[in-house]
Amino acid sequence: MGQGTSGAVDERFNDLMQAGRTAFAAGKRETAHDLWREAATLNPYSEQVWLALLDVVEEDQDKLVCLQNILQINPMNVQARRLMNKVETQLERRQHHEAEQSRRQKGMKRYRRTVLLRAMLLGIAIGLSGLFFAVVISILLYAR
Repeated sequence: MGQGTSGAVDERFNDLMQAGRTAFAAGKRETAHDLWREAATLNPYSEQVWLALLDVVEEDQDKLVCLQNILQINPMNVQARRLMNKVETQLERRQHHEAEQSRRQKGMKRYRRTVLLRAMLLGIAIGLSGLFFAVVISILLYAR
């Protein structure tokens, strides 16, 4: 019974891989992705399924997962190693850039708060000085 089940799984895996290739060739990337993901659940130790998925995933994190799986299965895959280094470098740069943007935004918020506070204090000072001059002038006018 074990052999029959294994053969059925292998056949289903091959059918999914072929259907995914057909969909991919027809420009149906999402369909190919879904088919290959299902194939990966049937045989997660197949290098070819992860190589296929690598062609259809968009996000760097997803590419990294595919590449890690490929290298786990075949540590000698030099192309996968190079691509993984490239993707990791891109992720690091993006994270650094996002951290820098966040730091700049915090700095701008702090700057705006400081400008607003100074403007309010200046407005209060001008208002008080106007009030002071009004009182002084009133005193001078009524003292005569």
